[in-house]
Amino acid sequence: MRSPPVRRPLVIVLAAALFAACSAGGGYQRGIFTGFVVDTPEEDIVSKFGKPERVDAAGTDARKWVYKRKTFDPDNQNKIDEETVIVMKKDPATGKWKGVEVVFG
Repeated sequence: MRSPPVRRPLVIVLAAALFAACSAGGGYQRGIFTGFVVDTPEEDIVSKFGKPERVDAAGTDARKWVYKRKTFDPDNQNKIDEETVIVMKKDPATGKWKGVEVVFG
């Protein structure tokens, strides 16, 4: 059975909206991005998202990795975050930097 003609345009519009949200620059939903980076070593973050736009040394025990237009806010009409900051700290067990927190802006 074929779908009624009214549903077809609705499906096309919804698919276009989803594609636009994912391709407009902010490709990762905030929660998913946070799940990928928290407790993750720096080399795995770089392999998944590339190098950050800049690194701010917040002291000897923390660094802030800044990404531009990498995430979007699903609770605010998929608004793209201009900056996404990953707070990195050294893991005492391994001595390697890992993500501990994400700040969206």
